[in-house]
Amino acid sequence: MVMKARTRSNQPLPDSELITDPTRVARLLERLAKQHSLLTVGIPGHEEHYTSSIVDVKGPHVLLDELLPNSGHPLLLAERKLQVTGKLDGIDIRFSTTLEHVDDQDGMITYHAILPVRLEYRQRRQNYRAHIPMVRRLRVVVDSVDGTACEGELHDLSIGGAGIIFTDVMPAVERGLLHECAVELPDGGWLYCAVELRHSITIPPRDRHLVGARFARLTVVQARIVGQCISELERESIRKRVAD
Repeated sequence: MVMKARTRSNQPLPDSELITDPTRVARLLERLAKQHSLLTVGIPGHEEHYTSSIVDVKGPHVLLDELLPNSGHPLLLAERKLQVTGKLDGIDIRFSTTLEHVDDQDGMITYHAILPVRLEYRQRRQNYRAHIPMVRRLRVVVDSVDGTACEGELHDLSIGGAGIIFTDVMPAVERGLLHECAVELPDGGWLYCAVELRHSITIPPRDRHLVGARFARLTVVQARIVGQCISELERESIRKRVAD
């Protein structure tokens, strides 16, 4: 993910707790890996931000997936320093580390970085949600409990889930119940995953319902695709505001 923002490595997160115990640091990073959490990676001295994820934690190293976009790869090899932010169960996490070596097997790049000596985290209320422009009209198909399919329209998108607008017919909204779902993406592709429908509200006109869906068990690849879509929607929104 490319975003124009300043890197502020020396400013602590507001209301953050500093973790310095190596065992706790490793356990938190292992949980990030198990949840396939998307990470934002900055390189000190450069404004661009990139997307990655933790592949594994092995001894004194944390293993990171290839940076996206891959234009960050040569920059990281040159600078060797990373500033990483992410989210674990709704908690913002940040750490800095140094690249030690790179594995490149069968075209799959893995960065071996030194286990950070400290980790900061703080609570935030929710994931950033990218709203879908009205001209987009991205379709969403959700399987209902009776085996039928309900088609809606994507209203907003976040790492954790999506807002979906249904007209007239909508699937049952029941916490804990998972539905098969297909989401049309801005690039024309589709995301196939399971969702939990958690809440709904009626919006004008009266036959329209906005349903909040939580993504369940996204793979690393799926989470990366969602992150890329959010980044593109973010850039599109910025371009529109500048043009206006």
